[in-house]
Amino acid sequence: MLKKPNAKPLRIGVDARLAFRRGVGTYTANLLLALTKIDRKNLYYLFNAPENLRSGIRDARVHFVDLPFTNAAYYEQVLLPREARKIGLDFLHYVDNSASVWTDFPFVLTLHDTMYQRPLRQVRPHPTLRQRLIHAYKQWAIPSSARKARAILTVSKHSKEQIVEKIGVDPSKIQVTPEGVDLDRFKKTVRKASLLFRILVHGAADERKNLSNVLKTIKLLADQGKKIRLAVIGMDEAELKCTDYLGEAASLGVGHLVDWAGNVPGETLRRVYSESDLFLYPSRWEGFGLPVLEAFACGVPVVTSNSTSLPEVAGDAALLVDPEDPAAIEGAVRQLMEKPLLRKRCIQKGLKRVGKFTWERTAQLTLGVYEQVRAGIE
Repeated sequence: MLKKPNAKPLRIGVDARLAFRRGVGTYTANLLLALTKIDRKNLYYLFNAPENLRSGIRDARVHFVDLPFTNAAYYEQVLLPREARKIGLDFLHYVDNSASVWTDFPFVLTLHDTMYQRPLRQVRPHPTLRQRLIHAYKQWAIPSSARKARAILTVSKHSKEQIVEKIGVDPSKIQVTPEGVDLDRFKKTVRKASLLFRILVHGAADERKNLSNVLKTIKLLADQGKKIRLAVIGMDEAELKCTDYLGEAASLGVGHLVDWAGNVPGETLRRVYSESDLFLYPSRWEGFGLPVLEAFACGVPVVTSNSTSLPEVAGDAALLVDPEDPAAIEGAVRQLMEKPLLRKRCIQKGLKRVGKFTWERTAQLTLGVYEQVRAGIE
């Protein structure tokens, strides 16, 4: 006789403090919003959720817990599991790669990638003491957390392979739960024709975003007389100043073609995509690559890398290039500039591709992992 599923609701705690902040925050917020829509059974305790997440959830099964802290590592290692035990939760879900390794309180871990292993100077050219300490903490906490977790969620097959190879985790412990895209927020709009071909890039001080090769690509296009404009988003003034990108652009003679647009508020991101003729994303390493899907959803053709997780996300809807070859990147961009039918085909494929990636699917897969963990703790 088959055993009936346990009808008792789980009491699940989630560290929600990073919701809506950069990539991990996008994952956190959208996962929680989707879980509270599709899960009519379990109880959720969201720790330190920001107001913009709280305002989007009106559900008696969701409880918001404020847990003040001054030291993020102490909060993660001690305060959070202690409070979870006090409240009587079944387990915690840590969403930002690391978790408590000093207690025996059960937890699920979302480990997005293994980028923590890279040298810090590839992430920050001129790291501060605080950044050095955070980097050292992550190098210790992430692999220890992965080995101790009851289950690991990760966002791509590529990341799963890396976790197995680099950390030595049993692959049966890891569930791939791809990210999604909000099609109510990101959608195609009609833009006015322009004499300039507008290229959009997500930037960061982190070398993996490959801005040096992007600037070399712009140089190659400008030398051919192409009328182009590059917009770089995702870097505030302080982050830009800690890099050499302004000097690189000036030395290449393309500084006048680049708009350093800073951080774009989430509510205006769709407009920024939609005003672009091309989204260029030749990243050296991504655990997933959500901006590719956001561009697809906005009806923008994409050039991205042929490595790490990006082919897995883009499928055949983008032009894939070697991120270390500016000439190859330039060639793909030029094709989309000069071939309207290719642009149209890429746009159509992109709009179709995003239908495979929904936050509801992410939430359903996550719920499956929660039930597996239930079986292990009861």
